[in-house]
Amino acid sequence: MFSGRKTADQLRDEIRNADAAVGEAMSALAIDDVAAARQALSSAPRTHFVDMGWKVGLAGAMIELRAGKMKPGLQKLIAVCSRLDDTDLSRDDKNYLRLYALYRGSEASKDGRAPVELRELVEDFRFDHTLVTPLLRKDFPLKALDEAEPAPPPPPPPPPVPSDAD
Repeated sequence: MFSGRKTADQLRDEIRNADAAVGEAMSALAIDDVAAARQALSSAPRTHFVDMGWKVGLAGAMIELRAGKMKPGLQKLIAVCSRLDDTDLSRDDKNYLRLYALYRGSEASKDGRAPVELRELVEDFRFDHTLVTPLLRKDFPLKALDEAEPAPPPPPPPPPVPSDAD
């Protein structure tokens, strides 16, 4: 009999493929390649919001913001953040993502303030940064990652000290 539901293996494959597509898109955004990010995200299979759709939606919002489409990007951020409670993410992961959206919304706004709807979602919460899934921190970093500056060369060794035995 055909039940119309996907098998668990198919669902896992779709989730894995969507996660990989989001990772590629966010990597492309990190080097300011919006076209490559769009291309990578377009290869993501459609998944339910609670499975991986939230991550695809968040990456889509970031692409819109980086492309200069502020209003649609901010609306997508608000939509994703308002539905994060539907997912099975941990409380710390949800709050981390809301803070991430708030930071990106603030950067995108003209006056440096995120929209009220986004600010209301993140008011009065705390989270433990160490409990946030490392994959979330990799794909959605709170701070812009600067290229690592090379370390200064080590200081020269001290000159030899003359001995009194001469």
